[in-house]
Amino acid sequence: MYSRKLFLFVITFTSISLFAANKYNSSNKSFLKGETLNYRARWGFLTIGHAQTIIDPKVYLIQSRPCYKIDVKGQTNGLASLFYVKDSWCSYIDTSDLITHRTTRSIREGNYALDEFANYDQKNGKVAVSILNQKLKTYQEPKLYDTKENVLDLIGGFMMMRLIDFSKKKVNDTINVTGFFEDTTYSLNIVYLGKEVIDTERGKVSCLILRPEMPANSKLKGKHSVVVWMADDDNKTLMRIRAKMFVGTFTIEIAS
Repeated sequence: MYSRKLFLFVITFTSISLFAANKYNSSNKSFLKGETLNYRARWGFLTIGHAQTIIDPKVYLIQSRPCYKIDVKGQTNGLASLFYVKDSWCSYIDTSDLITHRTTRSIREGNYALDEFANYDQKNGKVAVSILNQKLKTYQEPKLYDTKENVLDLIGGFMMMRLIDFSKKKVNDTINVTGFFEDTTYSLNIVYLGKEVIDTERGKVSCLILRPEMPANSKLKGKHSVVVWMADDDNKTLMRIRAKMFVGTFTIEIAS
């Protein structure tokens, strides 16, 4: 049970590690419709699962706004399949300013199931979150949550992070970021640590290094326990995430 939760915690970083404030330039030159990225999840040297991010080639009309549809999926495999996890997140993000208009989540972890549907009312600063009653197969009355102006969900936050011009950042500069997840608006700092060339299944890649200052957590070994590597190019593809936990080191890394 604990290993299953740890795997879920790590694959969630493909969308959750980096929130981003929409004060940055929202001109999209970093990701394209139809982009698909595959990742492997490891616990030490053991591969325990895989994750994938997909940007749909179509544009969807949500709340009268054209939106990208972005999916993040994660699943255990191999020995870790004994701790069954098959989760997916979906975000509909405005093609113009990249703010979030709708999200869905489907969580399957052992015997636990959660299906969630959320609509973002950006004009009035509200998010309406509905949960599926698994027995009746109907969605419950939505709960309303207050949010900040032009709030992003976690997937939209990561996509926005890919638009930051890091050539204007100095080592140890801090980016303050916010986002909404489940029922809470979060805020945290991300420190830019500079650049590093890393070995990947795609060869050697020059990367930007980022370190989110994580809040107190029973799984992580301190606020500096997570490090993120993004390709130092126009796309800023997520290449690697490493999390030091009390039971070992977990890594998500791009696959060939």
